[in-house]
Amino acid sequence: MTRVLAIGMFDSVHFARWLAQFQDQPIEFLLFPSSPHRRLHKKLSNLLVGNSSAKYSLARFTRFTGLLLWIFDKLFDNKLRGSLVRRIVRKFKPQYVHALELQNAGYVALAALEGNKPEDLDLIITNYGSDIYWFRKFPKHLSKIKRLLDIADYYGCECERDVQIAKELGFKGAVKPVRPNAGGFGKEILEQNLLPTQERRIIAVKGYHGWVGRAHVAIEALKLIEPSLQDYEIVFYSCNASTIRLAKACARETGLKITTHAKGKLSHSQMLDLFEQSVIYVGLSESDGISTSLLEAMAMGAIPVQTSTACCDEWFSDDSGVSVQEITTQVVAKSIIRALELSWNETAVVKNRETIRKKASEDYVREAALSYYR
Repeated sequence: MTRVLAIGMFDSVHFARWLAQFQDQPIEFLLFPSSPHRRLHKKLSNLLVGNSSAKYSLARFTRFTGLLLWIFDKLFDNKLRGSLVRRIVRKFKPQYVHALELQNAGYVALAALEGNKPEDLDLIITNYGSDIYWFRKFPKHLSKIKRLLDIADYYGCECERDVQIAKELGFKGAVKPVRPNAGGFGKEILEQNLLPTQERRIIAVKGYHGWVGRAHVAIEALKLIEPSLQDYEIVFYSCNASTIRLAKACARETGLKITTHAKGKLSHSQMLDLFEQSVIYVGLSESDGISTSLLEAMAMGAIPVQTSTACCDEWFSDDSGVSVQEITTQVVAKSIIRALELSWNETAVVKNRETIRKKASEDYVREAALSYYR
């Protein structure tokens, strides 16, 4: 049985969905936390119960100590958790250590294995959205990223863009198949009929502002084109408090019908329902990998307006979506108008659905994932 020490976020659906793809495989997973979690994600808890060919278990003492370990290591630069991972490697003897995300899991793996990696152990690192694209801008992170890439045997990511960046930063190992980290879309989604444009009355907007999210710019853009939006309901989701306040102020000022949902309030199925009824989707960010919302919008027939920082040029062209090159009020406003125009082109909607079917179907993504531990 193949043994894998997987380092990841215990409260992350992405980590749980990754592990769930291997339930029918002869793999023993030992899991180590990379971030301060107060709970296990429900999907991860279900995996620990058993009833599958794969075996999932938590490293000793980590179910309730992830937060404490993370706090202490803020002072010791991951040396504490690095030491624990080295002990686990000696005892568990995995064929693979897999760090899922770089700034937490990857840096822990670096502290554990730099100068100490057994010859019969392969290190796999998976780049999430901004791990390389954004953090390479900062000298301390750049140094760690280069050192991590130097000891990694395999590199996985969502964007061809990030493959090129990793190689430029010195990665000389093997690249795993490029595929979405969040998993693929099942046939029940990709084969359902899409609502025609005339029945879609929602504009969906990702509502996070802070760090790299730029939802506030979307709000200002909506004000500029308010006369063109009177027939639509604008739904902000994954909002932080400041976005909710500004969105409500925008509604009072313009008369637009605006609804807000705080971050985490909508389930995955509710998000798909939202995109199914949306004519366009707007996502603005200074950095991203593949935006999961982008893929969900394309799958459900909403024309995407997405910042180019999300490597969206690998997913849609100018005739089926709008790539935002500059996050300014005027540019975003023009992009929304352009997307509304594109939404009446049935060919654009069909083209996006076919792209998802080809590059992000459940079968395609899972087959790519299964290659990781072979």
